[in-house]
Amino acid sequence: MKRALPLLLAFCTFLTVSPALAQAADSKRQTYGEAMDWYREQAEAGDAKAQFYYGLALERGAQGTQGEADKARAVELYKKAAEGGFALAQYRLGVLYQIGQGVGKDLREARKWFGAASEAGLREAEFNYAIMLETGTGGSRDPEEAARLYEIAASKGVRQAFLPLGILFARGEGVDRDLVEALKWLTLADRVGAEGVQQALTAVRGATSEAEQAEAIRRADGWKMTLPE
Repeated sequence: MKRALPLLLAFCTFLTVSPALAQAADSKRQTYGEAMDWYREQAEAGDAKAQFYYGLALERGAQGTQGEADKARAVELYKKAAEGGFALAQYRLGVLYQIGQGVGKDLREARKWFGAASEAGLREAEFNYAIMLETGTGGSRDPEEAARLYEIAASKGVRQAFLPLGILFARGEGVDRDLVEALKWLTLADRVGAEGVQQALTAVRGATSEAEQAEAIRRADGWKMTLPE
């Protein structure tokens, strides 16, 4: 079952200003506009975190940044922060290359930056990079690495990883074929309301015994994610 690459896996992490940086800004400035000035100054001084968060404010046209979105300038700042190894900027840059906002659409570049952020352990990037590896988007296919990253992302709370991981186990693609393990992941996907899971569930249930299905349920019940720090 081929799935389209999602345009954006946007977590609330990327919709708000870093609490630590916000506190630092608030200690120096009293108004939101002044806080944005502080971010801009820090970004211009080469602070990677400030480059990312000021870029995010520019991308969204936040108050204190003239109120109009400037995605091209945001991309410039994300690139600086990404090249400095800041994982959130690497991920966001990957998203913008993926959807072609503020920069020309370039799936190879998107894959490159998702991969970099994935290496830093960013769960959203691990999931998006896994999709690109599974589907061969922006480069060659690597279902084995995709399966590994799906499982890591799932363990960190990315529920969207349950379904593709279950399908890979059902197919024996990138992992040894294991219908009980497939059913475990598909059961977890069903529990969180994953779209399109019912067809896969029905197929795997039809190929497994009652004992195997019971074992899959036992594994699903006992599975626990490892929440990120």
